[in-house]
Amino acid sequence: MKRATLLLFAVVLLLTSAATLFADAVKSDWFGDWKMSLDGRPGVLRITDTKADCATSPWCDMAISYVGADGVRQSGTITSISDRNQHMVFYLNFPGNRQKFDAYIFSWDKNKLAGTTYWGGRTFGFSANK
Repeated sequence: MKRATLLLFAVVLLLTSAATLFADAVKSDWFGDWKMSLDGRPGVLRITDTKADCATSPWCDMAISYVGADGVRQSGTITSISDRNQHMVFYLNFPGNRQKFDAYIFSWDKNKLAGTTYWGGRTFGFSANK
């Protein structure tokens, strides 16, 4: 009985440790070119390390931009990274519309993210993968 209890405890500890270990993201998980579907419209979201020496925020050395199917690059800004680096808020500067995005990188597959964006008083979904 003690052996079974000890084994069960070890399995539970391993599973909860693994969930914590893999759930957190690191800043570099965000870097790369993300094939993005913005409410069904394709594009590429690029997040890069600028190598800037800055101390204003943990994301001040990151740059973000978006290239739509039309080939036009839109600049952007990252305003926060939270929830153990799994949630990013950024804005893309579309003509006439600085659009907010709430992105969440997946816990178990850091090559995928999804979230919501806001335009014209409405909420839309987006997803991306590397």
